[in-house]
Amino acid sequence: MLAMFWYIPASIIIMSFVYGIPSFFSAISNLKNRIWLNINIDNGVNGYNDDPFDIAVLVPLYMEDATSIEETFKSISRQRYKLGRVDVYAILEDGDRKSLISVLELSSIVVEKGFNFYIYVNRDGRRSKASSINSILKHIKSFYGAFVVLDGGDNILDNTYFEKVAKLVMSGYSIVGAKVYRVGNNVLGKLSYIDTFLWYNVGLPGLAKFIGMPLVSGEGLTISSKFIEKIGGLPEVLAEDAYLSILASFYNEKIALLDSPIIEGAPSNLKSLVNQRIRWYRGTLQCFKDTITKHRRFLNKKKLVLLSLTYLQPVALTAPFLAVIVLIVSQFIQVPAFTVVLAKIELISIALAPSYIILHQRFLDPTLLLVPFNWIFQGLLALLAMMPVKIPWLRTLNRAVTQFTSVYSVKQ
Repeated sequence: MLAMFWYIPASIIIMSFVYGIPSFFSAISNLKNRIWLNINIDNGVNGYNDDPFDIAVLVPLYMEDATSIEETFKSISRQRYKLGRVDVYAILEDGDRKSLISVLELSSIVVEKGFNFYIYVNRDGRRSKASSINSILKHIKSFYGAFVVLDGGDNILDNTYFEKVAKLVMSGYSIVGAKVYRVGNNVLGKLSYIDTFLWYNVGLPGLAKFIGMPLVSGEGLTISSKFIEKIGGLPEVLAEDAYLSILASFYNEKIALLDSPIIEGAPSNLKSLVNQRIRWYRGTLQCFKDTITKHRRFLNKKKLVLLSLTYLQPVALTAPFLAVIVLIVSQFIQVPAFTVVLAKIELISIALAPSYIILHQRFLDPTLLLVPFNWIFQGLLALLAMMPVKIPWLRTLNRAVTQFTSVYSVKQ
């Protein structure tokens, strides 16, 4: 009976190898160059009839520090937009005086650049980022062609980003996502950068090719007003961004990935990192649950299977942690040789994975030596996310300031 138990971690490790196949293919074929779109803003747009295309920039804030708000507002102020009007909405929570004071003091950054600026206070009660955004969308969704969502601390490197996402929406895309690199000058910040660089340049392109539809991040997310109308607002779940792929599959809507990096501060301390990752993993598993329960009758079998596999990723992410447990326990009791061999291969593979960032980004830093240990720790967090314990919405409150050092050289 005990011997049979060891086939559970063995199966999960094999599952992680299956998820690794699209990433391996992505790396050797340079798939990122085909998945991420480059837009020439000087070219025309199919179906565009020269009518103004107005967009709204939504910035949901909660207990945000002034530096993060300033970074976002400066990023918005650098944008050039010639297709219509850009209105900026700071979405605050009722009673959040800290953010309100900072927004009032810093709003001139946006206003002086000619953008219309509004402050909206959500009095429906704070439940999630999506619920706060929905509280204002019900009032303004008919006035704009698309909505761009930015978090506090987001720094858009491309000053034509708004124009590019607008052109993609006008070309028929309902959702546009961006590369979101999370950075910081401490060890956690550097590890977050390595994680996000490998995800957006290796993992996501392979996954998008495999399932035929990419996942998107909530930062810099652009959604057309027509799609918002169809789905009745953002899904009010832990991972509303990942959930959008289910709804896009149901309505046969197109998702684009725009090759324009956005920089966001990584969690600045361990507690914030743990909260962020558990929220991500639990949100992804919620997407899996809803795919096979609420949406299985509305999706064709192929999409159902592919989306289900996509959202099961947190289970595969537990493999590095389980591999360590297998090797430790095997020193004291008999563990099937097959399981031990798989555990060793798993740990060797995660140790070699950072070589991609060394070769392609010339990122040479001692932090790379900690990557395997980070992924083992992430495996533990993914395991904790699967525990049936009720927890509040885990907001990432403490982020690093996105000031670059020579360590980072983000390529657009």
